[in-house]
Amino acid sequence: MPQIDTQKNNSAENEKIQNKEDRKKTWNALVYNKGIKSDEVLDVYKTWASSYQSDMDTVNPKKSEHVAQFAHDLVVADRKNPAELTVLDCAAGTGSVGVELVKYGFKNITATDYCQEMLDKAKERGCYKEFVCCKFGTATPKVLYPRKFDVVVMHGGFAAGHIPLSSLHTMARLCKKGGIVINSMSLQYSHFVDEYMDIHPYVQELAETGVWKVEFTRVLDNCMADRHALVHGFRVL
Repeated sequence: MPQIDTQKNNSAENEKIQNKEDRKKTWNALVYNKGIKSDEVLDVYKTWASSYQSDMDTVNPKKSEHVAQFAHDLVVADRKNPAELTVLDCAAGTGSVGVELVKYGFKNITATDYCQEMLDKAKERGCYKEFVCCKFGTATPKVLYPRKFDVVVMHGGFAAGHIPLSSLHTMARLCKKGGIVINSMSLQYSHFVDEYMDIHPYVQELAETGVWKVEFTRVLDNCMADRHALVHGFRVL
């Protein structure tokens, strides 16, 4: 019988456990540190980009599907062909949403993210036509222009130290009149990140001032592990 190198096996198992603990620490630093700054977030993503997708897939490989499905359902209800529409994926990261958008028939997708290393990984997935590395917030990015896209989506952009709540208005300005905006975020951030606690009145304020019509507000259970997703769908006016 072949001899088993138990020492080597134990070493590999210990390394696997250590890597898992390191990833957990990285994740917790982003998720639970409400005081984290934008530059600190960017530094984390630069070093995490190479393993980010596999780490997220271990939690839920289909975590972004609902964003594409909601976008698809709204445009099809308008009797539009997803393949003929332009889509902007904000805070695209390594491309999870883009992959799902393609599955639902969208083809003309632009990815934007603040971290070039994350976008480099997204390029490998073959689902985007264009890539824009820029900070996203209150002002419309200079490399983009208003009313360009039929659909604007964001999944996971709202987290401590990430993107300001006012970027919802920016998303609406980048979308054509009559177009669709979808935002999905972890529900927990609306409870403990000060800025996002105002998301519901802010969404309503934009509706009352004629920016958009709220098509739906939904909470999805266990979108990522034990975390729920808060999802809004809007039609730009």
